Amino acid sequence: NASDVLAATPSVEVDADGKVSLRGNENVAVQINGRPTPIRGTQLASYLKQIPANIVDRIEVVPNPSAKYDPEGMAGIINIVLKANTDLGLSGGLNTGFANASRFNIGTNLGYQAGKLTLFGTYGFNSDDREIVGINDRERLDPTSGSSLSFTDQDIDGRNSNAGHNVSTNIDYKLTDKDVISNALSFNRRHSNDGALAGYTELDANRAFLERYVMDRDTRAKGLVIDNSLSWKRTIEPRKHELSTEVRFNRNKDDDNMLLWREPQNADGTSAGSHIQGEINATDAMSREFTAQLDYTRPLASKTKLESGLKEKIRWLDREFTVFKDPLGNGSWAPSSLSNDFTFEEKVHTGYGVLSQSVGKFDLQAGLRAEWANRTFDLAAQSFPYNYHSLFPSGVIMYKPSEQSQIKASYSRRIRRPGTQELNPFPVFFDQQNVFLGNPQLNPEYTDAYEFSVSKSGQLGSIQLSPFYRHTSDVIRVNLNTADTVDNREVTSISFENLDKADSWGTDLNGSLRLGPKFNGFAGFNLFKMVTDGGSQSALSSNAVTWSYRLNVTSQVSPTVILQANYWYRAPVNIEKGRFNAMQMTNITLRKKLDGDNMSVAVRFADPFDTMKFQVKAGDDNLTQITARKFGVRATYVTFQWNYGKPPKIRPPREEPAQPAPVFP
Repeated sequence: NASDVLAATPSVEVDADGKVSLRGNENVAVQINGRPTPIRGTQLASYLKQIPANIVDRIEVVPNPSAKYDPEGMAGIINIVLKANTDLGLSGGLNTGFANASRFNIGTNLGYQAGKLTLFGTYGFNSDDREIVGINDRERLDPTSGSSLSFTDQDIDGRNSNAGHNVSTNIDYKLTDKDVISNALSFNRRHSNDGALAGYTELDANRAFLERYVMDRDTRAKGLVIDNSLSWKRTIEPRKHELSTEVRFNRNKDDDNMLLWREPQNADGTSAGSHIQGEINATDAMSREFTAQLDYTRPLASKTKLESGLKEKIRWLDREFTVFKDPLGNGSWAPSSLSNDFTFEEKVHTGYGVLSQSVGKFDLQAGLRAEWANRTFDLAAQSFPYNYHSLFPSGVIMYKPSEQSQIKASYSRRIRRPGTQELNPFPVFFDQQNVFLGNPQLNPEYTDAYEFSVSKSGQLGSIQLSPFYRHTSDVIRVNLNTADTVDNREVTSISFENLDKADSWGTDLNGSLRLGPKFNGFAGFNLFKMVTDGGSQSALSSNAVTWSYRLNVTSQVSPTVILQANYWYRAPVNIEKGRFNAMQMTNITLRKKLDGDNMSVAVRFADPFDTMKFQVKAGDDNLTQITARKFGVRATYVTFQWNYGKPPKIRPPREEPAQPAPVFP
């Protein structure tokens, strides 16, 4: 799927939950064919898993995009370019696979062109079932002496099952030789069933048994995303003189229901005979997004180009969260004070201009984007409006002394708008010991990003060095309160604060090696340091250094057999009030071609050494907490791919990067 393709892309990381990051920063904007994805967070991770890998043409990584592009995504833009707009005749493909860990996927695409009409469609189904095990151990401390007061040991054993259907269609019709009208429609239907048993053992300061209880959690969720865009484009001179418009509407419906049972137990795990308590959490959410934009590109001289445009984006979200409790376990369900509703509306009005100029071996670009934005976050009895305007300059200087070498310096200003989960002040428990509490008064954070890169390519491969520096103001960070009480429970609450600033700097070093037609490899290394100034929240200040590297090797064992292996490692890193342990993973794939290039079968070993796991230690003077998870990534996949008809010839998507960007197939 698309998530796997991203995981194999230099500088891009995908964790076990499917969250995407660029150079260790999760605040990256993910686009599909140059258009921002309207879904975020865990929904985006689930959506990417529903896109079959066989319809992904390439991945474009743009760390410093120009003012033409939406400024959201502090680390830059990752653009997933899908195969579309096939030319001439009938063509298509079928891709299917299964794994030993109850995982299955199938995908197909079909393209047809006749005269002025071009049709393209895809379908994908993905089913993923995996075991999740872990621990969450807490030690309460005396803040004065530092001695232990009590312990809570939590063990987790569960399964996560996800499945979804993804359908997309694209229609292009040539009105004239210069005018094309297009409509793109996609549906994504997903559902999940998560079950887990979490045992909590309470111990005194000497680790003597006090009590034990088990939480039995059953979560069922379903969602439907519908996205439709209608566009018109007039091409007077390709990529030099063009006018385009687009209207887009997205609707996302989510329904989640969670049933919890709390059973007291003895030290040996047998029932304590007390009544079983029950709790039901039901979430009903509906989000809609409307976008209209106009883009115009025209030459001002033989080597000068002006790009300008307007954009209007409106986003609505309505969410109802209902909690019922059965404290005696006798079916007497009653509403809880944890129930809450909120509505969210955000409007962003945008105008931009970008001027590009070529002077000899130099390419110059300068741009400015202006935004006027307002958001409203409404609770039942309180409203939190926030209005703001922003300027986003950008600039690029590129020097090409030869066709094989390039030197580039770039700058852009980015924004990260807080999500609704970060704004919602009502408590949301994700287990019995930890709770989210949003902050409706959060401000957006702004980042000024600078990058300098030098690249050289030749017959044996290429090398690229990219030092970078980022300065962030009003930085949004997690505030961990280890001595909080919510719903009559002693919990660790996770809230969000705007801190003064954060500075990060580092470098990327990427290189490829080609030793004839039978061997090629890639290696990437990333090193960065981040210093966060908490200001008045000095306890949230941090100073961290981390690094990561990635290796990818491909060998043609025979004319029809290809062996590929990749390895990824991220070093430990300090965070506010805590530290993440190192993470690593390996993938090995053996592919056999059948019937030329039209058919192939492959075996992929995901995480064969079972090393992909997550562990973090966090706390303060009141408490230390160690959380560890294994996500069941290890599996053996067998896939089959068949292409029929004429090979598709891909025309460029509607938007092209306005500046050179690394492109990885």
